[in-house]
Amino acid sequence: MESLWQWVKSVPSNFKDKTKLLPILWFLLPAIISFQKWRLGSVNNYAIYKGVFTHLLAQKNLYNLYPSDHWDSNHYGPLFSLIIMPFTYLPDGLGIPLWVSLQSYILYKAFQLLPLKPIYQWILLAICIVDLTTASASTQINPSVVAMIILSWYFVKKDQVIWATLFVMIGTFIKLYGIVGLAFWVFSDSKIKYIGYCILWAIVLFVLPMAISSPQFIVQSYYDWYESLVHKNIENQGVKDGVGTSMQDVSLMGLVRRLGGFPNLSNLIFIIPGFILQVLPLLKFKNYHSLIFQLRYLASLVIFVVIFSSSSESPTFIIAVSGVAIWFISQANPVEKWVKLLLILVVVFTSVSATDIFPPHIRKVFIIYSIKAFPCCLVWFACIYQLLFEKTTQFKSLWLSQD
Repeated sequence: MESLWQWVKSVPSNFKDKTKLLPILWFLLPAIISFQKWRLGSVNNYAIYKGVFTHLLAQKNLYNLYPSDHWDSNHYGPLFSLIIMPFTYLPDGLGIPLWVSLQSYILYKAFQLLPLKPIYQWILLAICIVDLTTASASTQINPSVVAMIILSWYFVKKDQVIWATLFVMIGTFIKLYGIVGLAFWVFSDSKIKYIGYCILWAIVLFVLPMAISSPQFIVQSYYDWYESLVHKNIENQGVKDGVGTSMQDVSLMGLVRRLGGFPNLSNLIFIIPGFILQVLPLLKFKNYHSLIFQLRYLASLVIFVVIFSSSSESPTFIIAVSGVAIWFISQANPVEKWVKLLLILVVVFTSVSATDIFPPHIRKVFIIYSIKAFPCCLVWFACIYQLLFEKTTQFKSLWLSQD
């Protein structure tokens, strides 16, 4: 009883300590918000996820519309059926909070593996917590998607390519964003092994869903997945009178198409130059062993997959904002004013703009005109500039553990 009383007395002081408060909120807020969404009957995405498993068992098209069960359709790979499987056997009132708590936990552990001194790890949580709750309100898997990318970098750094490639392939086979983790191959000291394990895991993960279905159905499902993504890409780019007709395409392309009045601009006009800029820093071979260089490249990749995707929507920005947070911790101390300004823009116009602090009509404007993506675009360009022109080999950060 005495130890319990000591804990009770410590609670007020704990809530004044951001290093203790933020981890509590990190898990508590998503669980509460998702449970409330369930109480209100607003859990359409979760219904889609459960349908992936049940439809796989019944060998029904994973990407068709099933209006009697939910609106919209599935856009994740067949492997996702195995990820969601345990939750389909739980009542939604329990399964939904556990599902979002799992997403919170995976990203939390990925953040812990970043080389940030423990006393400063609250910075990552503080920057990302609003977008985590936004993703959790939609019961989305995006926190795990960005965690997979971070883990694929972490295990390359540790020269544990069997794990690095596993996380790349899991991320790719669930949601294609994870494929960017292949870029960390250039940092690997075991490049041949890396390629071999990629092939091995790709085969294993491709075949794995066949254990509860059939080879023919799974092969067909991958073709159906491709068709659904092509169709979704066309839908996402809808613009009428300069206004977005979709709540997606919150990207650099959507920003130009919707604000600039160029509705017919092809994604390739943006993606090809963006890809070239993303790859250019890798020509700086001497910087490969610099921790700052690697962290910034990780940050740029994580932002890249969102701002150059027509599938990006408000809950997707936990991925991009995680990249912003990683970019921020790679900066020198004291932090320069322009860096602080960019971070403030991200927090206000990307993160907080999705909350009830902004009136509903203002929140909608930020989405349909893709304004929400603008601050992250600025950070990506800043990150690429730093990668190309700043010297990082002798860079020391007070925040990071640099061995």
